[in-house]
Amino acid sequence: MKNKEPTVLNYEEAKEKALKCLEFKSYCEKELSDKLKHSGADTETANKVICFLKEYKLINDLDYARRYSRDLQNLKKFGKNRIITELKIKGLSSDIIDTVISELPQQEDNILEELIKKRLNGNFDKKTKDKAIRYFIYRGYGLEEIKNCINKLEQN
Repeated sequence: MKNKEPTVLNYEEAKEKALKCLEFKSYCEKELSDKLKHSGADTETANKVICFLKEYKLINDLDYARRYSRDLQNLKKFGKNRIITELKIKGLSSDIIDTVISELPQQEDNILEELIKKRLNGNFDKKTKDKAIRYFIYRGYGLEEIKNCINKLEQN
């Protein structure tokens, strides 16, 4: 069995690869840079390609972070803490994360109340509540918010 030589991408090949990737999905700078490096581009080439893409506004971390955080909030129903974690995993800067989090609509309480109502389904025994609390902490909601919401629902 022959050992395959690792492919080394030059600038044009790396640019072509990046454009092909962007046809199918959005990427942040770090994700795309990592993908190019994994495909065989060196760091300098990957950085040049990222600069090219930024120049032509084909990649924009702030715009990407806004869209991604809205999707996490609206589709996956994540709380702010989990959204921050997901944005950090993507390699976005803390300035961008702070900006995006401050722009998110303040609808967490309403979302959380509906989710807890659905999760508990009228069952307020200690074991079920504790399980729900752990679940919603994992989903990025604050402990106090969760407890307040459960108490409010329990009283109604």
